[in-house]
Amino acid sequence: MKIKILTPEDWRQYKLVRLEALRDSPESFIASYEEEASWPDVNFQNICHKSNIFGAFMNHSLVCCAGFDRMNPAKINHRGIIWGMYTKPEYRGQGLANALIQTIVNRAKSRVSQIHLNCATSNLGAMSLYQKNGFTIYGTEPRALKVNDAYIDEHLIILDLTQPLNKT
Repeated sequence: MKIKILTPEDWRQYKLVRLEALRDSPESFIASYEEEASWPDVNFQNICHKSNIFGAFMNHSLVCCAGFDRMNPAKINHRGIIWGMYTKPEYRGQGLANALIQTIVNRAKSRVSQIHLNCATSNLGAMSLYQKNGFTIYGTEPRALKVNDAYIDEHLIILDLTQPLNKT
């Protein structure tokens, strides 16, 4: 396994994994498959150029990814956000997502004092991953997403980087 920040040259692999994530796990993302599938390729190139997308590769293939951005403007730039976390199903349970989260957290420590993310309350695997890495739930947003006719509640999750990690 190799973890790196994606470059513009990785856009094709990112596009494939991102669209798979949106198609197969619509309850886990704000964006929809239909929206992003219609994007021109330059949109995916720009994301790989302008955002910090961390990717885990197996045999030169992107199999797990997540974005990390420092928030703006100045009053909230002490906060970072993890977004778009996804692991291809055939690679789950192998520690890739855990290694990716740890890599993001280690990189974020020098840039922000806390990391936020949202997670569907029904996504128990992801919740376990985040809690294992010291993240805690600080609230729940009811009906945060609507997928078809179903409402999805999301946990609001934080990792305070100013405190020693208490991994559970």
